[in-house]
Amino acid sequence: MSLRRYTYQIQADPMSRVETGEIEAKDLEDAKRQLRVQFMMAQLPDDTSIIDQSEVDENMAREKSAKARDLLRVLADHHAWIQDSNQGARANLNNLNLSDMVMPGSKLQNADMAGADFSGADLSGSDLTNANLVRASLHGTNLRDADLSGADLSDADLRGAILTGAKLDGADLWRANLMGCVISPSALHKALSCKSK
Repeated sequence: MSLRRYTYQIQADPMSRVETGEIEAKDLEDAKRQLRVQFMMAQLPDDTSIIDQSEVDENMAREKSAKARDLLRVLADHHAWIQDSNQGARANLNNLNLSDMVMPGSKLQNADMAGADFSGADLSGSDLTNANLVRASLHGTNLRDADLSGADLSDADLRGAILTGAKLDGADLWRANLMGCVISPSALHKALSCKSK
């Protein structure tokens, strides 16, 4: 039988501090037994909190898998639309939470992704030419070698994004937050159309 991961919060008595931690147990009863032994108690206080994190992790994995399946369908339709505008459909990822998704080399040119959350995602080497990324969260996103030519990044959050080797020709960076992003000064100046002295 595999062990499950539980987090706990316990206060042995009203005068002691609240203890938090994590234990591995076969089931909830085993977790309670371990806590009684650990804190030398015959009975756990009524307000003791024990949460099965394995169940939380499993639910998150299921949600992520469903999100990935839905995304693959949208990408397949978008790819068909790129090939022939009478087939498939333009990708509409507006306001979707796609944080931490791993999708390097994606073909998302002309995709509508306004307000989408790509925080911590991997979009390295992706084709995002002329994509609508207005107000998109690209905080900590890996955009290494991505093509963002002509993309609308106005009001986008690019804090901490990796833009090494990314193409930004004609990209709209109006009010985009570029704090802490990884980009060469020359590429940034070019993207912002700075005049050389």
